[in-house]
Amino acid sequence: MPIAHYRASAVVAASLSLAMAACSSSPPAEQARTQPGGAETQKAASSEPEDIDTEATIWTVLGLAKKESVRDPGPQTGRSVSPILWQAAHDTLDFVKYASEDPLTGSIVTDWYSPPGNPNVRYRVNVFILSRALHSDSLTVTVDRQQRSANGEWAETTIARQVETDLENAILTRARQLKRAWSAAPS
Repeated sequence: MPIAHYRASAVVAASLSLAMAACSSSPPAEQARTQPGGAETQKAASSEPEDIDTEATIWTVLGLAKKESVRDPGPQTGRSVSPILWQAAHDTLDFVKYASEDPLTGSIVTDWYSPPGNPNVRYRVNVFILSRALHSDSLTVTVDRQQRSANGEWAETTIARQVETDLENAILTRARQLKRAWSAAPS
């Protein structure tokens, strides 16, 4: 028989043995430990599930093909919410508490915040992430401003659009930094 026939059969046999081993693999046997009384007992199984690579194929296991990960980096968000923008908004607004946040719809509403040294003015920031793309139109920031009147009641006042634009730019800048960091990280 030609030698090529033997090489092909060796490759087929190796592939089949790897596939059979993967299908019939079981968790490693638990090691026995000794109790203080001298009796041996089985070690309790871990309550955490094993991390199984569901993206592996026989070709990736053998190192013959590379498959890009389909998992998105960052926090879990809805289909139309960018996880990078979501994390960037949290990083940018880390100085204030959140009244509500919804990662599935991409909305963040902060509590009222008074800057140090000015207790008669307070702000509330609303962030809406509108798409998965990393563009300026994927993000909307609104800022509500209230000022305390002489009788102690809060009244709505106007705020310069530049404040909202500056917050949007800060979030987008942080998102670009996160994208570079997450792209460079090994998966």
